[in-house]
Amino acid sequence: MVQKRFYTVQEIATILGKSVAAIHGHLARKQFDAVPPPMRLGRRLAWLVEYVDSWIEAKADKAVAQAEAYFSSAQAPRKRRGRPTKAEARRRERLTVERLGSPENSQNKSL
Repeated sequence: MVQKRFYTVQEIATILGKSVAAIHGHLARKQFDAVPPPMRLGRRLAWLVEYVDSWIEAKADKAVAQAEAYFSSAQAPRKRRGRPTKAEARRRERLTVERLGSPENSQNKSL
């Protein structure tokens, strides 16, 4: 007889680092991106060990792919909305002075 190993709700909660109530909440809302879909054994919920392991591996692979895509696209940081902080204003002023030269030199040249 083939004996399959199953995880219980308590074991899944420990593996995923969540409480049992959180696991039940995810299942009630059918949020299967947070918890793998279970199977019923009578009145109990159970998860095949192999299925949970493959689900976790898939989540890890997806996270690695997203991180690589994020860090590979060397885009400039988004411009913040609203009034710039003093540090940002000073940095911008310093960069413009470096590009154009010192303000005293530019005023003397125009005279």
